[in-house]
Amino acid sequence: MKRFVWLLLAGCATAPVVKNDDGPSPIIAKFGDRSIRQGEVDAKVKDELSKLQDQMYELRSEAAEQLAIEMIIADKAKAAGQSEDQWLALNVENTVPEPTDQQIQALYEKARGRIPAGMSYEDVKPQLAQAVKREMRGKRAREVFTKLKAEAGYTLLMKAPEKPRKAVDASGPSRGPADAKIVIVEFADFECPYCSRALEGVNEVLKTYEGKVRFVFRHYPLSFHPKAPRAAAAAVCANEQGKFWEMHDALFESGELDEDALKMQAKNIGVDEKKFNECLSSERAQAAVKKDLAAGQAAGVDGTPAFFINGIMLSGARPAADFARIIDAELNRLGN
Repeated sequence: MKRFVWLLLAGCATAPVVKNDDGPSPIIAKFGDRSIRQGEVDAKVKDELSKLQDQMYELRSEAAEQLAIEMIIADKAKAAGQSEDQWLALNVENTVPEPTDQQIQALYEKARGRIPAGMSYEDVKPQLAQAVKREMRGKRAREVFTKLKAEAGYTLLMKAPEKPRKAVDASGPSRGPADAKIVIVEFADFECPYCSRALEGVNEVLKTYEGKVRFVFRHYPLSFHPKAPRAAAAAVCANEQGKFWEMHDALFESGELDEDALKMQAKNIGVDEKKFNECLSSERAQAAVKKDLAAGQAAGVDGTPAFFINGIMLSGARPAADFARIIDAELNRLGN
């Protein structure tokens, strides 16, 4: 049972900030008549230390949540005269319906570009059905566990680490009011599977905080994703015709980023094909992508997706709850 709960909760991992004493920090190295203090070292690697502190916090908070859920399930199972595995089967596993043909077909369309040549829908249907069922099971488990925690009054008392705030240019295609107190800037790559996976959390955040958040997208094609720069350029060209978000959604949903696929996506969302093709073959689209890339590098982005919430960095495909912790703290700080 413990392994089952852990797998369902596992995700990208966030813990206490180590502060120096008011006095001089400890000497941790010497050479000749000179010494190096911990404060100097910490200042040199502050970004790396901040990430480690985040990881410690996330690991501890996730472990605390896992332990709480295990204890709550053990109590529920005991009260029902069942084993913990039996309780989980009755309340999670057996409540998940079999995937419909429509759900399986939708996953096939999304994954088509990654399916080996020569394999038909019927060839991969069993594996796709299993994948859909796993996703549905995970979603159901999260719903059950969230309800259990709420009923038990679960509260995380551990304080999150203070996060450094970076100046990030929030120019680019955006959703939400221009005067929103919360500005989220995402640096993403259309060939990155984690960026696609992050969409669910992002969309939930935008729905929950509607009217309070402005969401900005900036391009950060990774060097080992050969199709990403061209896909980013295609999104820039769609943006010239006011169709960025339509292109954004189409690229992530299909995962098809070859040249012909990019042009077909553009046609499907209703852009002027002649203008789009002219833009795609021009230097200005790549220049716009390179500008975003440089902005991300200056902000310390080293992977995608990377989010900056009012300048506070959050890395990876994260659940809505991780965004909410920072957003709620910011709204409180700003008096909203």
